Amino acid sequence: MNHEIRDLGTPVAGDAVLALCKPQAGAAEGCYPLRPLTLVLGAAPGGGADILARTLVADIAEDLGQPVAIDYQPGASGNIGAARVARARSDGYTMLLSTRSATLHKTMYPYMDYDFARDLKPVGMVATMPIVVIMGNHVAAGDLLDAIELARFSPGRYVCASVGVGTTNHVLSEILQASAGMRFQHIPYQSSAAALNDVIAGLVDFLFTPLSAALPHIKSGRVCAVAVTSQLRIAEIPHVPTIEEVGFSEAGADDWYAVMVPTGTPPRVIGRLNRSLNTVLARAEVRSRLARLGYMAPG
Repeated sequence: MNHEIRDLGTPVAGDAVLALCKPQAGAAEGCYPLRPLTLVLGAAPGGGADILARTLVADIAEDLGQPVAIDYQPGASGNIGAARVARARSDGYTMLLSTRSATLHKTMYPYMDYDFARDLKPVGMVATMPIVVIMGNHVAAGDLLDAIELARFSPGRYVCASVGVGTTNHVLSEILQASAGMRFQHIPYQSSAAALNDVIAGLVDFLFTPLSAALPHIKSGRVCAVAVTSQLRIAEIPHVPTIEEVGFSEAGADDWYAVMVPTGTPPRVIGRLNRSLNTVLARAEVRSRLARLGYMAPG
């Protein structure tokens, strides 16, 4: 479904208009952008990608002088959305907010009819995001090592959720299980919000999820954070150890978010989108906003 955040049709003025209105061949001919844009997310509302998109899209729209609508296309660990953008017109009006998970599609989803490396071109990195391991308050464990001992004693009894098979958080959970010599029962969800609700309700025991989605619930005490996958502890939750501190460095990795467009998009259009993205990410208030949500902006 499409969800337009708001119309911020501020016109681009002065020399910028003259630079962007030089005659060009193909779909990008004329001033760019001339009409609203779409940012496709390969995820459902409420997850890490959605929170990031909603945090930035109004600022990007203001800089571009055109509204930017968010189009949710969940499924196949982000690959439904990625495939849609790969097949879109290469005119700069359809973008993808991609995550690391989509790059694994040849291994996890070989039937997908696109090639990430061939069919998509990068506009720019948006942010990195630590994955946090959370535990339901109903679990009789004090920390991650206690939880691992429970799982070793009762293989398959405890349920660990992720936001889809082949996502970064799912892969990290599998690495942890292999490293620790224990086994969870895995249940994939389409969104972090749905998985978090079931952890809070006591229906799911553990969850690997982007920090941004879980942070309000961690701060309110509705769930317990037992580790983060980043190299360093997170300022927003400094009491939570890194996965390396717990003894499982193999399961450490951040997720990342990047804007992509279809291959064949004119370089000047990619350049305009890149300048807009970098302009927004350079603003102190935007970087502060991202940090409060648990994201780390590039640079």
